[in-house]
Amino acid sequence: MENQKLKKAFTIVLLFFVLHAQAQTIDSLYAVYRASSGAARIVAANEIFAYAYEMSVSDSLFYVKPADEREYIDASVIEVVGAYYEFVASNYPKSIEWLKQAIDIYEKLGRHRSVNKLNGTIGTNYARLGDHENAVAYMMKNYEWETNAGDNEGLSSTLNNLGVVYTQWGKRDLAIQFFEEAVKVERPLNRPLQYASRLAQLARGYSYIDAEKALPLIKEALLQNEKIEQQRLREERIAVHTSIMGDIYIELDSLKNAEHCYRQSLVFFENNGRTYNVASTLLALGRLHLREGRLNEAIASLKNCEEMAEQNGFLPFYRDACRSLSDAYHRLKSNDLAFSYLNKYTVINDSIFKETTQRQINDFQVRYETAEKQLEIERQQSEIDRQKSRQYLYLGGLVAASLLLALLIYIVSLRNRRNRALAERNDALSIMNATKDKFFSIVSHDLNNPAVAQRDALQTLVNHIRSWDTDTLSEYVNELLQSAEGHVGLIYNLLGWARLQTGRMTYEPKPFYLAARLRADILLVRNIAAKKGVTLIDHIPDEALVVGDSNMLSTVVRNLLTNAVKFTSAGGQVSFTVESTTGGYAVSVSDTGTGMNSEQLQKLFRLDNAHSHTGTSGEQGSGLGLIVCKEMLEKHGSRLCIESEEGKGSRFWFGLNRPNPRTPN
Repeated sequence: MENQKLKKAFTIVLLFFVLHAQAQTIDSLYAVYRASSGAARIVAANEIFAYAYEMSVSDSLFYVKPADEREYIDASVIEVVGAYYEFVASNYPKSIEWLKQAIDIYEKLGRHRSVNKLNGTIGTNYARLGDHENAVAYMMKNYEWETNAGDNEGLSSTLNNLGVVYTQWGKRDLAIQFFEEAVKVERPLNRPLQYASRLAQLARGYSYIDAEKALPLIKEALLQNEKIEQQRLREERIAVHTSIMGDIYIELDSLKNAEHCYRQSLVFFENNGRTYNVASTLLALGRLHLREGRLNEAIASLKNCEEMAEQNGFLPFYRDACRSLSDAYHRLKSNDLAFSYLNKYTVINDSIFKETTQRQINDFQVRYETAEKQLEIERQQSEIDRQKSRQYLYLGGLVAASLLLALLIYIVSLRNRRNRALAERNDALSIMNATKDKFFSIVSHDLNNPAVAQRDALQTLVNHIRSWDTDTLSEYVNELLQSAEGHVGLIYNLLGWARLQTGRMTYEPKPFYLAARLRADILLVRNIAAKKGVTLIDHIPDEALVVGDSNMLSTVVRNLLTNAVKFTSAGGQVSFTVESTTGGYAVSVSDTGTGMNSEQLQKLFRLDNAHSHTGTSGEQGSGLGLIVCKEMLEKHGSRLCIESEEGKGSRFWFGLNRPNPRTPN
């Protein structure tokens, strides 16, 4: 009876909150919650849930009770605030920040399903910000958990999301593989909403390579949408999938049908505040008008997209809008505006990597200067100690001649020890200086030179874009893309090494299956190898369960495989194998490439001797990749071993431990 009265009281309070929530903001409501305690804290939490429901953040009215755990209430409130910043404010960096806080609490409570859900949400938000690497990393956490738990509904969603990220990343072959697997998993689950979504994404994937195959898939998705019972949700899905149909009609060169689809979708997105979808659709309309030669209409749509993308931090849309505006103004012979937008496109494309790199360089510089100051303090302290020793000597001579010899022996011994210690510190400083000099040399030469070359190449492209034929332009752009990819690879290795040196990369060992974790990395490198004409063979037992930091080991394997492909000529072979050993597994990467001589092997892991090596197809590198691999494996208590013969190839291998039977999953 008391429980029924309590439930009724909470229902009345929640209805009151729903009627008055619009006068509040999520920040003010959370501030009240933080400042409250006891029963008032429960009321403040439920007011946040009511506000979220009113703002369509959640589909149902959720509330907590005084009997619920304090930590669970905190996590639920923080999760809802994060969802608000995602769905209402479209502030994805802030949403990620809040959701990570919720994950920390859920992990302590052992609520693994909640952790898994939020990992997927964070991955989606990273994808919206154009951070594909972090997006894939968080979604692969979903994939591993759902595969082990047999959660096919969650697995269907994660496979679909991975396909979306790889589509945005430009890795379309990988995207289609994930989309097809998502449709296969979803089909027997009898969920029209989700099945329609999977079909639509598969259609989007095929639209880039086979639009005729994509069109019936998107039409089937729209038919599935008609089965959705909730009107608002049904209308939203139809709008999204109609926009995808517009993309497909573009590929089929049916521009009128495409424009009709885009405008139909845009009405819903604008009326319902879907800023991300509005920006995407405006970009599509701008490109369509550009293709038709309707330049003024194209510029209007693209400028609206540019403004919205800049305000909301949608960097990929912002970048692409600037690129298309450059093209439009070039056609209008407004060369100053064309060049201005092309320059803005280049700056946006490079800004994220440059900002992150500069931050890591600054951290390393501070660390170096701090160590140098510490050594100077120690030098001064040594000098003070020596002066005190002389004073003791003079006093000792006055006290007794018999103590003089003993005192002299003590001083000499003390001076020798301090001199040895100072010499060791000077050696350490010399090594640190060499490391610092080489690091900045790599940054100034290997990072700066490609950036300057790309800028000059873009200027050449602007100067000749009207005189070159399509084949010449395509060949030139492909060379630029290959240069940019090498540039990005160097930046990732620089950031990885700098994070290791500054202690910003933490070692978080957990049990995981190698095959499931490394599947995406192997697919990625296999695609690179295939383009070069190199065969990549892998053998990983599905039961290979190891303990380690999965993100670090993914970086190690990707680096070793990429290096093997880099130094193997067309027609060669790269092998990746995992073999069971006593207490663990041996992981090896071997190739039939150029190999190394003994002198190269001796200098392989020395940063002060690291230098660029050119691959068999002219690929560039900095020599940092293997150093990063070695240091990451040392954190696992493992060692990177090498066998190589010049002209015949190389083999790299390391060992990993099985989890202790008492290690928690």
